[in-house]
Amino acid sequence: MDSKAGIGSFFHSTDANAIANFNTQDYITEYELFYTGRHAIKYIFDKLISEETIEKIWLPKYYCQHVTSWLQNCYSNIFFYTIDPFNEAHNLNVLDFATEKDIVLLNNFWGFFSYNIPTSSKKPFCIEDHSHGWLSTGCLTSKADYCVASLRKTLPIPLGGILWKPNNGKIKNSSIKALSDTAFYDNWDLVHKAMHLKKEYIANTAESNIKDTFLKLIGASETYLQHQYDVVALKEEHKIYMESYLYKDYTFYKKENLKSLLQLINNNGNFIILTNTINTPFGLHLAFKDRAAFTSLKAFLISKDIYPSELWPGNEKTDSWSYLLNIHIDYRYTNKDMAYIATSINQWGNSNTTN
Repeated sequence: MDSKAGIGSFFHSTDANAIANFNTQDYITEYELFYTGRHAIKYIFDKLISEETIEKIWLPKYYCQHVTSWLQNCYSNIFFYTIDPFNEAHNLNVLDFATEKDIVLLNNFWGFFSYNIPTSSKKPFCIEDHSHGWLSTGCLTSKADYCVASLRKTLPIPLGGILWKPNNGKIKNSSIKALSDTAFYDNWDLVHKAMHLKKEYIANTAESNIKDTFLKLIGASETYLQHQYDVVALKEEHKIYMESYLYKDYTFYKKENLKSLLQLINNNGNFIILTNTINTPFGLHLAFKDRAAFTSLKAFLISKDIYPSELWPGNEKTDSWSYLLNIHIDYRYTNKDMAYIATSINQWGNSNTTN
């Protein structure tokens, strides 16, 4: 494994010039940047509520539990609709449950989903979340009223979210004003410091115990964000920093790394690898039906310094697959790292094979 810090977890500081370029501006022409994807969601929700008669806000039942609870703290009119995140041929019809007085948040699961947005005048406001599908087909060619994404899940930046109106649409000025918040700016600095310390740790230019320090900084930041509910005004210097990483081809690296992994990972009856003929997924996604097998592999990988995440814990079982293990395969990692991931998964699989 090339990375001293292991595989996974948050990004370390990276020079933007080291990442391949992408013509993002050809697809997303007008946008607003925020500190988080949640801020982008709240901004557009509040904008619509201030301008329209909104009765219900619909979220997918299968969704990030942290975002769901955060939004429930902000709004009392949250409702849920059912969708299988492991079935991209979902054929969801928002008119089956929502009216023109509602907002429907649609999620681009793993970068695979594209939705058929109604074109009638009597339809709900449709907002797509592309946090785990940044630069996917659904993201770049969306027909939604608005799109949002948490950029920090893909870009190596301390914080970042984005809101845009597809089809060259412009976001009109809103009466909702972002607030100035000194504590939030301190939080940016906290994450930026953690990213820099991790970079030094990987480069062997920091003390050996620095790992505990940057992990605590990240933990403190996440705790703060979960209980911070106001949209904060973006500093110009932070906007410039975000934009220096915005026009980069993050999918290129994932595509090449996934291609290597698919050739190396052995078939195993405990899980399937989520793939798509059109789009490259957010990461290496292993979908399980059995919770015990999921937990066993996750623990085994952590023992090998591979740090996967679950997308997302606390959700109900679906009719197909129920537990999703995500392993990061982004620009930070090499073919050697992919071979290490595959070898580790195969090693676990040799002792945990089902038919």
